[in-house]
Amino acid sequence: MATVTNWIDHLNKPAEEVVGAVYPGAGSSEGILVIIAIILWIGWHILTAKSESEELSRLAKKRHGANDHKSNITDW
Repeated sequence: MATVTNWIDHLNKPAEEVVGAVYPGAGSSEGILVIIAIILWIGWHILTAKSESEELSRLAKKRHGANDHKSNITDW
């Protein structure tokens, strides 16, 4: 990892003179981490949608009456 002693000079250099990234961990591992993050994000949405769908269908099967809210049903 490179050490930067003077940020003003480092950031004012032309792009051709700057060697490597300013932050650590740059490289091929970034692409892999982005792909993993996207897969986890999509998977989380799928699992959440499935879970909510199952819960809503379970509640729909109960067929509460119009006045059931008056008897303080806790599992509504």
